[in-house]
Amino acid sequence: MRENANTVFRLLLLGLGLVAVFLLLLAYIKFKLKDSGYGTAPLFFHPRDWELPADYRQVQSKHGWSPWPVYLIWPCLVAGVVSLIVGLLL
Repeated sequence: MRENANTVFRLLLLGLGLVAVFLLLLAYIKFKLKDSGYGTAPLFFHPRDWELPADYRQVQSKHGWSPWPVYLIWPCLVAGVVSLIVGLLL
């Protein structure tokens, strides 16, 4: 039983960590776009923020930015949510 509790705890920590990485990448993308003059929403979490990775991808080559945040953002969110769900269901 103790091993199962350790597995659940690790899955929950992994899920929280991956969701935190998703939020950090989203903030990175938002601040890069804001610094370049792209109009972003004033609130940190806004429904329009879901479109920011696509907007970043459109202007990243013009500014010479790396595309890695866009490639990592969605896998981090999906893996984090799946880890949280599996951890809660075990």
